[in-house]
Amino acid sequence: MPLRDKGPTLVGVLWLEVGMCLCVLGLRIYTRTVIRHSLGVDDLLLIITWILMVAFAALCTAAALTGMGTHFDRLSPDEFSHGMLLLLAGQSVVSIAMGLSKCAVAAFLMRILVKTRHKAFLWFWNITIMALSILLAISVFAQCTPVQSIWDPRIPKKGCALNLTTIATIMCAWSAVLDFVLALFPWVALWDLNMKKKEKITICLSLSLGIFAGVCGIIRTTGLYALANSADYLYATTDSVIWTNSEMTTSMICVSIPALRPLYRYIRGNESYQDDSGYSDLPPSGKSSGGRSKLTGRKRPTYTLDSLVTTTVQGKSMNDTRTDLEADERSDDADTSHILNGPNSYNDNNIHQVSEVTVSYDERRPGEAQMPPLPVKARQHV
Repeated sequence: MPLRDKGPTLVGVLWLEVGMCLCVLGLRIYTRTVIRHSLGVDDLLLIITWILMVAFAALCTAAALTGMGTHFDRLSPDEFSHGMLLLLAGQSVVSIAMGLSKCAVAAFLMRILVKTRHKAFLWFWNITIMALSILLAISVFAQCTPVQSIWDPRIPKKGCALNLTTIATIMCAWSAVLDFVLALFPWVALWDLNMKKKEKITICLSLSLGIFAGVCGIIRTTGLYALANSADYLYATTDSVIWTNSEMTTSMICVSIPALRPLYRYIRGNESYQDDSGYSDLPPSGKSSGGRSKLTGRKRPTYTLDSLVTTTVQGKSMNDTRTDLEADERSDDADTSHILNGPNSYNDNNIHQVSEVTVSYDERRPGEAQMPPLPVKARQHV
């Protein structure tokens, strides 16, 4: 059966958005596996979301070929029931995909966050959105008995224990609210992290685009009254299906933008893949992470220590220890040495002479010839 009425628009939008997500997701996975060597849970969730997104588009396309997007009076009973069954299966699939797309954004943020209360906040949203998604997926086929009566109007219903419109409205409204939360939350949670300011702004701005996903969610939620229009269901729900897919697409693109920064740096010719764009567990400001590094799988550069100057604090040590360097430079401080106390008269009010340590190193990559060490100069301050 050829596509009619809203059918061509529905199929065109769905597969265009699937293709967009494939391009962005493909670049993200390439960046995380080839450049970063750090595939994470958020990447796996996005891959699963995209697979479910393809399944949703395929089911809706099949439904459109049998009558979705066309008014009821232009369809035969068999075309309507077949299209309804395919559409209901697609709705069950996309409800899970929507929940996973939000969890992927939260998982991305949790790779950066260090405060327990921030992670607990995101876990609360993850659990609630997935619970509602699973409930909606089950309710699609559990709302009435017998089950066949849901998609075939020729079979009388014995009863409907669940109200699909109410459950879908609650879930979609909660999803829209979560879009706004995930768009604004990074500005609060990431601003005090020990990251480059440019990287924080990049992450926050990209995730703030999730506001558009929230707008799509609001439009989709306000159109859910069509779920109660069982007489012309295939035509009435077409717009809602488009907005649902658009919301999911926006979420996937927004969370993928920060992940593409290392690829952008590489294309520009920057040989260093290391940046502070949120793919390592960064310590909070003023603190060190300590322990074993979590940046596994990355090829680390090697450094050679060219020189090290020994320093001595005069007037502070209880032993009169001096290096050869101090003896050579003693003449430079002849005018100040008389104000320094002896080694046995140390107290907190004394003036101390400190020799500054200068450590010089260079980066040596495999296969490069060894460069001569750079000269090091030691300076003394009074």
